[in-house]
Amino acid sequence: MFTIKKPAIIAVLVILLVITGYINHNLTKQASARVSSDYQNYEEEELAKQAQSEFGRLVPTISEGEDTDDIEILDSESGKTLDDMIIETEADISETISNKESLVSKNYFIEQRLARDKLRAGLIDRLNDIVNNENSSQEMVTEAQRKIMEIGELSEKELTIEGLIKAKGFEEALVFLTVDEAKVVVGKEELTEQDVVKILEIVLSETDLDASDVNIMKKN
Repeated sequence: MFTIKKPAIIAVLVILLVITGYINHNLTKQASARVSSDYQNYEEEELAKQAQSEFGRLVPTISEGEDTDDIEILDSESGKTLDDMIIETEADISETISNKESLVSKNYFIEQRLARDKLRAGLIDRLNDIVNNENSSQEMVTEAQRKIMEIGELSEKELTIEGLIKAKGFEEALVFLTVDEAKVVVGKEELTEQDVVKILEIVLSETDLDASDVNIMKKN
């Protein structure tokens, strides 16, 4: 009769325990990764909802009895045009998302996406003040409404481009568009020439910009 010696049985049991421990370790790592990913997605969704709530207030009405004299009206007397407002806000957003200290933040994409949307929401509020102020000329109201629509279209394109970039295998992406240029930040340790070409093709296909108008960089 074939028999297995006791030392052999012990050796088999030890091997089984090692294999079981290894499998459990891998399963635990995978579960932790899924939980971390799910939490990050939840956090991003909550921040996006918050930003969208502010951005969605495109045409707020002025409360009855509010003193319209306190609302800033941009005209030749103020020395500040609608374009000045747009340029000022775009410069603030560009500087914020390119800041070296911001680029090293662990939550860079969440923080800067929220910052971009908040600055845009503030600009839209100012434009709406002009639209709803009875002292605004019809020409100024029309121009302010056009700017609001333009900002909305740029925001939609940013979301589209971000999604397309991530679909190409990039972990994360942040896009900031103006009518004249695009700035793209991606979550990757090193950007190869092939990576840049992929991103550039996406941006050019979704906008009317030239390649020289697109600035692509990686998060540190």
